[in-house]
Amino acid sequence: MDETNELLEYIYQDCEMAKTTLTELLKQLQGKDNKIKRPLEDILKEYEKYLKETKRILKNHNVKPKKIGMMAKIGAKVGIKTNVKNDNSDSKISDVVIQGLVMGIVDISKKIDSYKKEASKDVIDLSNKILTFQKESVEKLKEYL
Repeated sequence: MDETNELLEYIYQDCEMAKTTLTELLKQLQGKDNKIKRPLEDILKEYEKYLKETKRILKNHNVKPKKIGMMAKIGAKVGIKTNVKNDNSDSKISDVVIQGLVMGIVDISKKIDSYKKEASKDVIDLSNKILTFQKESVEKLKEYL
């Protein structure tokens, strides 16, 4: 059961960080005429859905999820502000978000491989759904490069 909870906590933190960064990115794009805003909003909604689902499962397991550290959130926000200030083109934004998604793909793939024998099937299935979602998001964002 520890492996299941560890994987759930990883998913929770990954989704929370994605939510934080995408929310900040969309905030920075307010008032700007970027075509990429709608796909980013869709990706954010999916991460929020997975975050909610993960919270529910953690609660059922009587585990209180660990929040992302304040320094990590501040670092992400500063990085986003800097990137958007320097270049807010759809191409640049797509590039930055794709990089984040690819890091997520690599990390969750490693986690799935590490925990597939010990973690519960439903949590492995959730992990695979998120992995698929991240890969599909990369493909959608490629058209903005």
